[in-house]
Parts: sequence; structure tokens; C-alpha cells
Amino acid sequence: MGHLRLGHPFFLFLLALVPLLIWARRRKKPSAWLLPFAGRWQSKGGNQWEKMAVACAYGGLLLAILALARPLREAGFFRIPREGYDIMLVLDLSGSMLAEDYEQGGRTVSRFEAVQSVVKSFLEKRAGDRIGLVAFSGRAYTVSPLTFDHRWLGRQIDRLEVGMIEDGTAIGDAIGLALVRLTGKAADETGKRKGKFLILLTDGGNNCGTLSPDEAIELAARKKIPIFTIGAGRQADAASLLGETRPGAGAETAPSDLDEALLRRMAEQTGGRYFRAMDEGTIREAFAAIDAEKKISFSDRPGLLTEDLYPYFLAPAVLLCGMALFLARRRLLA
Repeated sequence: MGHLRLGHPFFLFLLALVPLLIWARRRKKPSAWLLPFAGRWQSKGGNQWEKMAVACAYGGLLLAILALARPLREAGFFRIPREGYDIMLVLDLSGSMLAEDYEQGGRTVSRFEAVQSVVKSFLEKRAGDRIGLVAFSGRAYTVSPLTFDHRWLGRQIDRLEVGMIEDGTAIGDAIGLALVRLTGKAADETGKRKGKFLILLTDGGNNCGTLSPDEAIELAARKKIPIFTIGAGRQADAASLLGETRPGAGAETAPSDLDEALLRRMAEQTGGRYFRAMDEGTIREAFAAIDAEKKISFSDRPGLLTEDLYPYFLAPAVLLCGMALFLARRRLLA
């Protein structure tokens, strides 16, 4: 059953009001603040309706005070990490990510499908870290701010689709937005963190946006935030399903325009690393390498899981007070 305790025990001092109300009621004719309608229907000897109403009113008051004291049941312990990393994932949703040049489980899949499963596996290994997500193509937007709820973040990744943003590859804007999420006011609200870094996965070169990649690199270097870059896709042309998003169009061939020089420079100048992901297996290897390099054995402290029991007191308190009002009106009509 677990141990029972009170979250706000000082409310028990209100129990002293009960004998005070009983004493006051016996000294003088009852008034509405002691019991609704009591002043209009009390008889000298009392009757069954009056006694039941008074008992319900006092019982409801006692239970309400106990509910205010917030009874708790201790359900066990969990571990609270004291420090960890803040990580922003930056994922490319441009049309070329539909190119089918990867294999997964013996079948051909698009680059985006392969990335989805790998990223979700990565989330499961980073329990002590806050992770956020920025998706981009022709523009960038925040899918999730930094969060410890990796299960919820995984569901958001499942909802991502290529084509949900206008096409293009705005790498500079995406990096800039991710840096804002890592260094803004909200990023510092959850105590001390071990460090911060970005993981950028793209299969193209920057071709739009207001912030240039070089400006984004300079901004990350100034803030001392490493960028780990992953170049996805093969060098040769690959069949793409992008045509299926437009009525009357068939499968298309998507040429590779990956700017490896940019991704290498971005990693080198910020203190990160560049990985070339030619297939689904090398994407996993890239994330595994990042996980190993930026993994810490953080100390943690125990946290107590508790279950609130106040509803079990509050509900009958409301019921008893309602019964007191009902019985009081019944006495008036009798």
C-alpha cells in the first residue's frame, strides 16, 4: 500500500473550528453561517431531519479539512538526473529526402523513412537529456522545444512528412532557429546542464533562407555550441516518390546536391564532427558515434513518486454538504 503522509498538514489546525462551531450552535439560535436554513427550522427538542442535516454538515466539514491537508500515498522512487545535455535535432524535410536509395529490413525505403527510425532509437538512449527538434526545407520551424518527454517527441517525429513545408533547403535558417532554442530564456529554466550541441541531418546544399550558412556557423562558434553534421543519401541520382505528391506526376529521379564542403566546415569550425551516411546503416553509426562522444555518466538523486488521495475525501465532503442542504429544505417543507 505504501506509506501515507500529508502534503499540507498545517490545514489540520482548522479542525479546531469544529468544536467551536458546536459550542456556538448550542449557546444561541443557529444562523445560516453555521448551517444553511437552520435558523428557520430548528426546534427545541430537535428531530430526525435536523440531526441528520447537522451530522452531514459537520461530516462534510471534517472531510473537506482533510482534503485540504492533501493526503498522499508514497508509490515508490525514481531517479532524477542532476545534469545532462541539451540537444537540438535539425532534420531536412526537402523533397529530395523522398529519394529511395536506402534499404531497411530487406526493402527499399526513402531517406526520410530511414532517418525517422534512427532518430527515434537515438531518443531512447538519451534519457537524461533534454531534446528538441527543428524541421526545415524552404523555411524552418520548431517541431518541439527542449523536452524530457522523449516519447511525446517520438510521436511528433512520426507526424512529420516531406512536403509539409514549401520545398527548398534553408540550412542557415534552420541552424539559427535551433541556436535560439538552445540559448534562449526557456532553455535555462531547468537548472544546470552539462552542455549543448546540434545534430544537423540533410541531403542537400543551402539554396534559400535569410540567414546564410556562414553566418549560422559564426553564431554557433561564438556561442560555443558544436554542430554535428550528417550528410544523407548516395552521390548518384536516386528514384524519388516526390512526383506522387503532385497529381498526374510519376516517380522522379532526384540528383544529389549535397554540399559536403559546407557540412565539413560547419562541423570543424564549431567543434563538432561530420559523418557521411551512404545508407541506413551508416546513419545509425553516425548517431551511435555522436551518442558515445557526448554521453556522460551523470549522478542522480532519488525522487519520490506519490499519489494524491484528496479526491477520496473531497468527493464525499461535497456529497455530505449537498445532503445537509437537501435535508434542511425537507425540514422546512415538512
